[in-house]
Amino acid sequence: MLYLLLGAGGLWHVLGVFQEVMQVLASPIMIGLGVWLFWECWRIYPRHEQSKFAITSIGIVVVSFGIEWLGVRTGQIFGSYLYGQTLQPSIDGIPISIGSAWFVMLIASTAVAQKVAPKSLANDFRFKMAFLVALLMVCFDLLMEPAAVKLGYWTWMNDHIPLQNYLVWLGLSFIFAGIGFQVGVFRQQLPRIAFHCYFAQLLYFGLVSLSNL
Repeated sequence: MLYLLLGAGGLWHVLGVFQEVMQVLASPIMIGLGVWLFWECWRIYPRHEQSKFAITSIGIVVVSFGIEWLGVRTGQIFGSYLYGQTLQPSIDGIPISIGSAWFVMLIASTAVAQKVAPKSLANDFRFKMAFLVALLMVCFDLLMEPAAVKLGYWTWMNDHIPLQNYLVWLGLSFIFAGIGFQVGVFRQQLPRIAFHCYFAQLLYFGLVSLSNL
């Protein structure tokens, strides 16, 4: 269902149909993915770990939203950029869905890292795992950025995506993932839906980028 939903959305961009519908649905889909992923993860955690997972998740959403707000206001974190009108509603120019997007990608990247990393690495080298998660986040961002600009999510000054953006993505993702592994919530094997969420979103943004050709 996840691949069908996001794959169809990407295909609509390639064909140039339902564009207004996709603009309206962009933020609800981001928030819906976040809620869905949170629920699927919540269910697999032992009861005594659920509150820790909830606090960590809320922290990721709130802190990432705050960093995005500072980034837009100062132009000094990711570079100089502004959000468009596609992702609505927003608070002070920052889409409320952006925190959910950070949460989804962090969980999805962690699930992929858990799959590809040797068990010894996952169990004994938390910060190496955090770095792997951060690399996966940056790989995703490399594909997402041009597509997001085309979709009107945000625009960069002079239409140039600075290297600074990717370096900050790497650093913030490493910090978020490092905290997740340090407190123990990312040591739990995440559900398969989290793994597939990474590649389903790659499919969506890849198809959007293909529509540029």
